[in-house]
Amino acid sequence: MSWVARQVSIFSVLLQPCLILIDHGHFQYNSVMLGFLVWTVYFAAQESYILMAVSFCCSFMFKQMGLYYAPAVFAFLLAQCFRRKHGTVLFVKLGVAVVATVGVMLGPWITSVDQLQQILVRVFPVARGLYEDKVANVWCAVNVAVKLRSLFDAQSLVRLSTCATALAFIPSCIHLFFTIRRQTRTMQSTAIRVFKYCLVNTSLAFFLFSFQVHEKSILVPLAPALLLIDEEEWAVNWFVQVALFSLYPLLYVDGLQIPYWVMAVLWAFLRSCPACPAHTPTPKCVMVLQWTSMLVMLALHTAHAFVPPPSSLPDIYVVLNVVYCCAMFVAFLAYFNYRQFTCLQVQPTLKQKKD
Repeated sequence: MSWVARQVSIFSVLLQPCLILIDHGHFQYNSVMLGFLVWTVYFAAQESYILMAVSFCCSFMFKQMGLYYAPAVFAFLLAQCFRRKHGTVLFVKLGVAVVATVGVMLGPWITSVDQLQQILVRVFPVARGLYEDKVANVWCAVNVAVKLRSLFDAQSLVRLSTCATALAFIPSCIHLFFTIRRQTRTMQSTAIRVFKYCLVNTSLAFFLFSFQVHEKSILVPLAPALLLIDEEEWAVNWFVQVALFSLYPLLYVDGLQIPYWVMAVLWAFLRSCPACPAHTPTPKCVMVLQWTSMLVMLALHTAHAFVPPPSSLPDIYVVLNVVYCCAMFVAFLAYFNYRQFTCLQVQPTLKQKKD
């Protein structure tokens, strides 16, 4: 990859429009949490597992949404303990590092049981309901036809969402665990790639199926997806476009329509730059689907701007946004899972091409 292509990839990660608009327009700060995630992946690649555990603790202690990555990080570190000769020692060191890091951060409140309970309530806000406003996850989309909150009590919905979330992320984590266990020195880069896919899949599973999800939580799966932008050019570009569209109702309420369009156009310009790496050509069927997707989003934007909603359905455009984006995110979850489970098969082919 050329120097210019590397800079374009770096800028694509740093100038991701959803993060800029949420952090600097909606004023919900997520950069620190996501920055610690990047450090977590970096330390994993450097085989500095204690620092990896510390950086991950810093991520979810800054913002509880970082726990969306917990199954993938746990599977990765647990597998490292099993594959090493002195794995028990590593396991103890990791436990001490996690307890010490969390203990230091909870230090100001450690003497107050009431304060610790408040922290738990903030981390697991069961009382706030199944989802926040109109978020593009499965529960909000299903609620258009089936009023789940009327049919089930809060505890039943917690159990339902927990089971659905676990079923969605467990296959990816099991695959990561056994990939790391079989890892050899020559497979290090492939193992890290599988780890990135697993981070995307687990966090996207939490976004789609977990209890009490906010619109801005889509930033969580977007971060590791952007770390795959050189390998998954068209998929990540499309993912960012749909994620940005899913945030439009929130940004519209904040009066951020102009920044929204500016960031959308600048992102499209950046990713269409001739220096953008393109290891594999985009399949024609994918191009057709992607352009169709963009036309659907543009049509909904046009209708929202010029066609008043009927008085009986004042939120029709927001609901259409939710249903459409949810369907797209489910498709992305299926795709990234497929890519995770098949990336080990395509690796030898790539190696032969390089030779």
